[in-house]
Amino acid sequence: MVTPARAPQKATDAVSPVNVVPTAALEGAKALDEVLRADPSFATFRRSSSLVADPSSQGVNLRGIGPSGVSRALVLSDGIPINDGFGGWVYWDSIPRLALERVEIAPGASSALYGSAAMGGVIQLISRPIRDRAEVELEGGTDGTAVGSLSFGKSNGHSGAALDLEGLSTQGYQVIGSPGLVDQDAYSRHASGLLRAETQLNDDYKVTFRAGGFREFENGGTQLTTAGVKQGDFAVGLSSADLQLRFFGTFAEFSQRRSRVLPDAFVRTSETLAGNQRSPADDQGFSIQWSGPWGLTFGADLRRIFGRSIESIAPAVSSPSAVVARTSSGEQLEGGVFVQEIWELDRLRVQAALRADGWRNLGDGRVEQLSSGAFQTTDLGTRDDGQISPQLALRFRLMPWLSLRAAGYRSFRAPTLNELYRPFQVGPVRTDANPALGPETYYGGEAGFDLGSYLTVTGFASRLEHPIVNVTTGVNQQMRQNLGEARLAGIEARAAWSPIRAILFSGAWTYVRSRVAGTDLALPQDPEHRLTGAVTFNRADWFTLTLRARFISSQYEDDQNTLRLPGFTVVDASISRNILSNLEVFASLENALDRRYLVGLQGGVATIGQPIFFRGGFRWSAF
Repeated sequence: MVTPARAPQKATDAVSPVNVVPTAALEGAKALDEVLRADPSFATFRRSSSLVADPSSQGVNLRGIGPSGVSRALVLSDGIPINDGFGGWVYWDSIPRLALERVEIAPGASSALYGSAAMGGVIQLISRPIRDRAEVELEGGTDGTAVGSLSFGKSNGHSGAALDLEGLSTQGYQVIGSPGLVDQDAYSRHASGLLRAETQLNDDYKVTFRAGGFREFENGGTQLTTAGVKQGDFAVGLSSADLQLRFFGTFAEFSQRRSRVLPDAFVRTSETLAGNQRSPADDQGFSIQWSGPWGLTFGADLRRIFGRSIESIAPAVSSPSAVVARTSSGEQLEGGVFVQEIWELDRLRVQAALRADGWRNLGDGRVEQLSSGAFQTTDLGTRDDGQISPQLALRFRLMPWLSLRAAGYRSFRAPTLNELYRPFQVGPVRTDANPALGPETYYGGEAGFDLGSYLTVTGFASRLEHPIVNVTTGVNQQMRQNLGEARLAGIEARAAWSPIRAILFSGAWTYVRSRVAGTDLALPQDPEHRLTGAVTFNRADWFTLTLRARFISSQYEDDQNTLRLPGFTVVDASISRNILSNLEVFASLENALDRRYLVGLQGGVATIGQPIFFRGGFRWSAF
């Protein structure tokens, strides 16, 4: 059963492909985003793991739809959005992995059901049912890495509660390709917790509650380059067979410290502090959904987001007009209503949806303090906008083992408060905010077929109008702008074959050709090819062994296509064995061939991906 249509349905009935990542793939991993990269339709803005990448660079995209630090796909946890309200990126380690039963990845425009954040698709994190259980998972690895997870649950049939905890610490690795004296290992540590409770009020209605907390601190490779996150969230829900009510809230603060490596950049012998920045934010939301007879569903949702950017700046060149402090803030109010109808006509399934969204951006103003002591104020203004998002999808079962699919859609994404009001710096490159940004609009269609559970193929073509891109405006200077138009076309395929019960071969390929309209320029951070392949041997009385390879083709770092990141292939291996009925041991070797590959080129500084990495541990469970 999968849920991208805002209601459970059989995967074989879904009008668009849905890839399900099961519990077994999530167990033993050290980061959720590293697991999801096994699906080539999934990508984050940077090629590196969330453990060493700045959280603001971890926006997710599906099928290569406009990679950026801001997500162009919606990530839900049991129907609650977990994309950061202020910035749109995702804190991948904020949900303990042992709390999850599976992850559903549904590429393809979904604004007709979910609004702005789902322009390029939906990723749904499904929690495990609350029942009696106790689990402990401990592992250690190279680079001084230690991971611990605990999961407890108790249920009496009518009420229950579950608590999941996770912590990680790693000394990390050297992320600078040609390190100097200022460079060090990019270490990381985080802790997350999730408490869930539910009670059955009567035969029809159930009340649910969840509260979570997350802390993270990362070093970006030098003493003065750091990032941190503090977050708390809650959600309350009331549900029945045909009604769902949810209210949620999040309180978070993202902080950064950035350094400036002095002019001896080729030897990197010294650095100075370029600035500190804090971005406290809070958001609250409400949604209601009613499912009636004959496949009809109505729904509405509201969300309020407030965020602030507080900067302390150390100018490279001191002058009376140099900015030494900057504060800006804004509020975003957004809401939408939708209707969906699903018709079952013999072997034909038709799914139609329509949604109307509106939002208001209220800029509180930007105040800058100059080195002279003077202040200058800029009015950020107020802006209202709206969008209509239709979708029509068909699935025709031609034969019991062959189904044909087609869909057409219009989708959109409104700019986040981060894009509107928060500037940022990576290395020597500064990117300015733009309060005049408008929404991105995405038009497209797809068609494909499913050959039983063995092969799924989907072709798609789309147009992305006014994508928000970091445009080069000067030396080491960029600004967020609506670029104009980009065209994307590609093919996505997944295959699986099991010649005998114990062996499974699987593979997937996503090909996307993106071009800025009227040019031959590709969208930055958008490779044409992403492929994964795996072979798994599984004998419960012996062991489970998986060999996996992942290939990413070349891509460009910048909008002008002058900085090329070559393609690369990494090979991973993992093995596990049950030595007792409730005790499992496991081990993994990541980047087994120790492939060195680039993940970024900012200001002439090359950053690299994770080298060979070994980890192992055990999992104990009681039910």
